[in-house]
Amino acid sequence: MNLLIIGLIIFLFLHFIPSFPSLREKLRQALTPKGYKILFSVLSLLGIVLIVFGLKQAPFIELYKPPAWGRHLAMLLMFPAIYCFFSTSLGPAPSSLKVYTANPLNWGVALWAGSHLFANGDVAHVMLFASLLIFSLISIVTSNQRGMQPSLKVRPPLTLELGFVLVVFLMYAVLIWAHVYITGMPLI
Repeated sequence: MNLLIIGLIIFLFLHFIPSFPSLREKLRQALTPKGYKILFSVLSLLGIVLIVFGLKQAPFIELYKPPAWGRHLAMLLMFPAIYCFFSTSLGPAPSSLKVYTANPLNWGVALWAGSHLFANGDVAHVMLFASLLIFSLISIVTSNQRGMQPSLKVRPPLTLELGFVLVVFLMYAVLIWAHVYITGMPLI
């Protein structure tokens, strides 16, 4: 459980830095922009690795019994979560979501993490999903306070968005199939 906690602290601390623009800029100046990106990437990867290994090593301690429909809700909400993930405001994805929010990735994380709280009731998974849900919601609020705007002003053409939805559906199908290989937990 210690590895999971350390990984979450590293990952979340790093990802809170952009919420404080003056701190982020001081770090970029001290490390150079390239050095900042490299250090951010390496430490983020370290945090993810610690989270994965920590989750695998954590003992199963039931905190609550998830509802019988919790897994179905998580599977249902993963389609819009993946749509949000791939709609990131930095990417070229033709997503209408980028007209309405500057935070599609954070909304995707919130949907993913929140839905998984209905499917998992052990301490380690609750710690992981609750912390990422809280982080993503705080990140949305702080980015709105900083004045972040949606990256698109006009919705993309319907044909492009339908193609994007098809790609999202394919990724959704692959993730449902691969879930057992990624997490060790079969969905079907």
